[in-house]
Amino acid sequence: MKKTILLIIIILFSFFKVQATHIVGGEIELQVVKNQPNVSHSLSLNLYFDDINGSTGARDATINLAVFRKKDNLYLGYAVLPIVSDSLISYSNPACLQNNSVRTRLIRYSTLIYLSPDNFDDAGGYYFAWERCCRNNIITNIQNPEAAGSVFYLAFPAQKQNGNAFTNSSPKFGKLTGDYICRGRPFVFEFGATDADGDSLVYSLVTPYNGYSTTLAPKPDLPTGSSNYPLVRWQTGFGVNNMIPGPQPLRVNARTGQLTVTTDLLGLYVFCVLTEEYRNGKKIGEVRRDFQLKVIDCPTNNPPQSFLREKGKGVFTDVTQTITIKANEKKCLDFLVTDLDPNQTLNLKIQPTNFTGSFTLSPTSIRTSTYKDTLRAELCFDECTASFDGKPLLFDVIASDDGCPQPLISTLKVKVIIEPALNNKPIISTDLLNRKGETVVNSLMKFNLFGKDIDNDNITITAKGRGFNLADVGMNFGSISGLGTVSSPFTWTPTCSAVRTTDYIVDFYIIDNRCGRNLKDSISVNLKALPIDSRPPNVVTSLAKNEIEIILDGTDVQPINFDVTSQDPDADPIKLYAVGKDFDLSKIGAVWTDKNGVAKIINPFAWKIDCSLLNGKDQASYVINFITEDNSCSPNRFDTVSVNIVLKSKIVDYQTFKPVNVFTPNGDGKNEYFTLTDLPENNCFEKFEYIQIFNRWGSMVYESKDRDFKWSGGEHASSEYYYLLKFTKREFKGWVNLIR
Repeated sequence: MKKTILLIIIILFSFFKVQATHIVGGEIELQVVKNQPNVSHSLSLNLYFDDINGSTGARDATINLAVFRKKDNLYLGYAVLPIVSDSLISYSNPACLQNNSVRTRLIRYSTLIYLSPDNFDDAGGYYFAWERCCRNNIITNIQNPEAAGSVFYLAFPAQKQNGNAFTNSSPKFGKLTGDYICRGRPFVFEFGATDADGDSLVYSLVTPYNGYSTTLAPKPDLPTGSSNYPLVRWQTGFGVNNMIPGPQPLRVNARTGQLTVTTDLLGLYVFCVLTEEYRNGKKIGEVRRDFQLKVIDCPTNNPPQSFLREKGKGVFTDVTQTITIKANEKKCLDFLVTDLDPNQTLNLKIQPTNFTGSFTLSPTSIRTSTYKDTLRAELCFDECTASFDGKPLLFDVIASDDGCPQPLISTLKVKVIIEPALNNKPIISTDLLNRKGETVVNSLMKFNLFGKDIDNDNITITAKGRGFNLADVGMNFGSISGLGTVSSPFTWTPTCSAVRTTDYIVDFYIIDNRCGRNLKDSISVNLKALPIDSRPPNVVTSLAKNEIEIILDGTDVQPINFDVTSQDPDADPIKLYAVGKDFDLSKIGAVWTDKNGVAKIINPFAWKIDCSLLNGKDQASYVINFITEDNSCSPNRFDTVSVNIVLKSKIVDYQTFKPVNVFTPNGDGKNEYFTLTDLPENNCFEKFEYIQIFNRWGSMVYESKDRDFKWSGGEHASSEYYYLLKFTKREFKGWVNLIR
């Protein structure tokens, strides 16, 4: 692969060598950038710098991150990252800053780059690296820390997979605090990350990389690519499972990245957390994050103590026992928090374990002057927080002070059964007799639904058609809600389309919504739409016979005109329409409009017929069904009259055609012209086109396109002449004698 320079702007400068101790740790980030031309990612490096022991000359103005292909460590290019921010990191308790010997600076380097999917498409993936020497010279758990280098390392997947662009951001870590560890006290440190793509993250402790930077070459112009970077060397008694030793050695939660440790050894300890990134069960990347924590002797600080007291009782409650609050009792508990140390800020919070109900806690904080001062707080649950399943609610009562470097906490694990208030099921009813109803088409059906809740809770009535949608068949019912008592009407004016043999079943539900428990009751009704009782209409035409035969000669258009009459004996609303059998009336030129009316309709039908309707055949039939129906919805509401129109091309006998062969234009008034009065008649397929007459030498002496032609012979001499009669498909040839 062609080497690719990743810089948006390449900065050329000469490097100077600085050997200094300053590195606390850090990590690389690669975040997707959208909607910027020639930019795909933001590339950043977070460097944690020892602000007390670090050399100011070791603060790099820019750094060079190189990218390599994983399968063969091929160098592909580098990016120059300038400083974009420089600040001290904060502490869990800012007041602790002046009381310790730990002060860490976060120097953030960043730039925009473009990773071309066409160039970064190797399935094995790629990695960024940066090397720098040296680590903090007072580190306790590794050998020769003042000569130990660091490798900042991030692996990322191919930017094109299976022919498609592959979008991915690396894990993004939260801001670290500058906290330190107090010897002998449990310590918790949030070290996790989030992933913008929703990928799974897995955390583990690993030995930090040492890399190839040295005291002689502390800042290589470019890092060295490697699949096996040299590791730092642990001091005796330390290792990946014992980076910070003690009663509870340093551990990381594989799912959250949270670090925990309790140690009894003073010192400064370096460690590394490997964060691996998985998508759909496949590893796609990783990032190594180095950091160090200091263990010091802290002033004595006693944790706060919490006590629980039930309402109406003068003694504290044993929290190992389950507390019961009756349904008619106030749903509140009292908590008291004390601390042997004066001048403390005491805080109290509730952390539910198995419920999500609402509650209030007040007050939640107090500033003490003496050890006798007490935080007295009342915890009250809302009406919907209760043990509906009979099991106790579990929650932690967490008290904390403002000790350094982190607050000390104490936790009460409380189990309480809160008996739910009695809640009676709501009742639904209707005034529809026997819950069955019938109505005739176009007639209104109406009945009411009633809901009642003796607890005066909020209730809601809804309706649902069994196997159908209410609106689709014209049924109307508005969902209604209210306190204690509600009612709502149901109406239905069915149309013909709603008539069917089986009943419509409508289910009505009432729901008591108190505390989301949704107590229910329901009823069902059977409804039917009936057709109107009616005699059917009848339809006739003005034709003497409903079969018409039309002979077409290919010349004149043949018109058809007649009336169609529909009449209903009950004077009901009716409609009259026409349907062609296997053809569309509008496409054959027929003039007809469907009509609606009451009692009687007279509708004209007109059609001008020509040979095109034969479609190349000698004969064609067109059957038109004139249909009438009333609005009764009865299966017998129809009547039909059919008109059969038969079209034929005129039959012509060409065998009997015997043309005359002599004429005498001599002025005696007899046989003065050559004409053919017995020419075959025209039809749809054969029409006379012209006659041509030739002399014996083949010269045309006469031509006419008139089938009633008359040739007088003109000035031509007596002789035998030849003629050609041309029809559409046929030709007749013959001779005629002109005798003067």
